Amino acid sequence: MITAKTGFKRSALLLALLASFGFISTASAARINSATMFGTNAGTGPGVGLVAVPLITTAVVNNDNEPGPTANNVDIVVKRFDANGFIDIQFNTISTDGTTEYLLFEAVDNNTGAPWAAYTMQLGTGVNGGFTPSPALDGLDFDFPTFDAFPTSTAFPVVLPAEDLLTFLGGVHGAGLQTYQVRIDVPDGLSRFTLRQIPNVIPEPATFLLGGVATLALLAIRRRS
Repeated sequence: MITAKTGFKRSALLLALLASFGFISTASAARINSATMFGTNAGTGPGVGLVAVPLITTAVVNNDNEPGPTANNVDIVVKRFDANGFIDIQFNTISTDGTTEYLLFEAVDNNTGAPWAAYTMQLGTGVNGGFTPSPALDGLDFDFPTFDAFPTSTAFPVVLPAEDLLTFLGGVHGAGLQTYQVRIDVPDGLSRFTLRQIPNVIPEPATFLLGGVATLALLAIRRRS
């Protein structure tokens, strides 16, 4: 027999489950609600091996330009590249009346067999062939230009910053895990946005040799002409 008390408990449990999966908003503001699942992965693209985004925390809304540690976090605890191609992660958002800032942490596993000379992050909309870079001054950015916390990586000591594009370089990301931390401003008016990441492979010595031969051949042709 279902009593009013047991019915209330079931309803409360159902609401809690719906909220935990992002079907019900538990806070109002421009905030990340969930990551789109593409089959078993929270990411898509030719580089995908495994992608998991188990934790999206929004404790303080409308906290743009928040000094010090932020209470809002996106943890990508597994991002494994099995091929040297891009990976797109699409985040779904709830918009109302402000900009919410997130600290995004990711553990990136290079399982491609080739070391990387650089690593690029780009903001936009759409995925795969439908990806479009984020337009300038739309409010979606890598906390640019204030940088409450500058982007960091355990693989690359140098970061070239821009509004919607970060390039990590000056080191090598070889086989295995390295970590990256960046901040993202999520403005009002978005229903979703995409974080695209692209590894840049170190050219093999043979590639340099072929390039040198081609250059010498071109110079010889120019001299003859």
